[in-house]
Amino acid sequence: MSSLAFLAFGLHTPGGPIGTLQLPVAALQVYFIVAVALQVGVQGLVAPLNNTQRGLIGALIIYVLFVSVTSPVPSAHILVTSWIVHILFFVALISFFRNVGVKKAEVIWSALGLTALLHVCAFLIALVIWPAAIYANDLPAFGNIRHLGYLLAPAAAVMAMLFVTRTERALFPLICFMAAAFYILYTGSRGAAFGLLAGLTATGAFWAWHGRKAYLSRVLTLLAVTGILIIVSEFLPTLPWPPVFSRGAAAFDPSGGEMLNGRGRVWSFVIQAIQQNWLWGYGPGLMRDLPDYPMRVGYFQPHNIGLQLLMHWGLVGTCIILATAVSFSSNVLAALREKPDKAILPLAVSSAMGAHALVDGGLFYPFSVAIAIIAFAVLDAIGRRQSSVSTNAA
Repeated sequence: MSSLAFLAFGLHTPGGPIGTLQLPVAALQVYFIVAVALQVGVQGLVAPLNNTQRGLIGALIIYVLFVSVTSPVPSAHILVTSWIVHILFFVALISFFRNVGVKKAEVIWSALGLTALLHVCAFLIALVIWPAAIYANDLPAFGNIRHLGYLLAPAAAVMAMLFVTRTERALFPLICFMAAAFYILYTGSRGAAFGLLAGLTATGAFWAWHGRKAYLSRVLTLLAVTGILIIVSEFLPTLPWPPVFSRGAAAFDPSGGEMLNGRGRVWSFVIQAIQQNWLWGYGPGLMRDLPDYPMRVGYFQPHNIGLQLLMHWGLVGTCIILATAVSFSSNVLAALREKPDKAILPLAVSSAMGAHALVDGGLFYPFSVAIAIIAFAVLDAIGRRQSSVSTNAA
């Protein structure tokens, strides 16, 4: 939420989210890590992890440091700090939920919804006071207007599921969903719209598979509200891109083809770069700093999570990351299998962000990566507690 100050006061930040949002997000993560470590001690931080997880996380930290420090990409030497912080933040969350309990974590999703609402309000204020900057695609703190969609897509997904699956707190999640969905639709963020739709489809199917009840009146309310927002966004003054519905239709004309070719150009370049350093990767640097970067591409990151992992960490690092994630999969699966009522909200966040990351950079920027880390840690905590209960019962 530190970005609200920049949005509200319209400060121009040419460095974009890399320079402006990374430091406060990293500082808050460090604060959390230190606070948990002071409570439980260094041994307590790693106590919930098994030996395999400790070894993999230790190997990952060493690998990230080695590849980043030796990288030919200058920005990797700076950005490595944030990725080390991300890893330690995840470890601290595991310890935190073990000692505090996961039940209190649901307030996190309400906070995410509130953050989305406040950011959209700040955007509207900036649009009224500094319209020239907004129409020029210059959103304070975020740089590009659509970067805010990385935060709003998971917020809209979790607020939608909170609205249709719970009997209490109906008005708050609906308002937060409306704000986030309006921004995504109006600013023409097709990636965020895709992530939101995919996230809701996955969580809806998950909910139905478990035979849980969704309130039909609320589902119809969401559909009606979304339809109204689509119509409203189509009649408002056009921003740098048309609204999502118009942009979707434009995919069949030359301008839409040009957009698709833009993704093709960046993916083609990244594949070539990966082939030149496929084993170790370049570290977490900006794509524009890679050797032989074509200026016409104009992207900071690959807009695809698979290519991003291979570009940053190569085959070796990607395997370590995937092995680390798999080491927590038993707890995540236990949460999804045994506790769907608790798992549905972090699953909505994870599904929306995972789908969005296939076509965009939601898992690149620090302010959105932290959301994904929290969602994964919550799922692990739910499953870890359920596995512990099952073991004690046996």
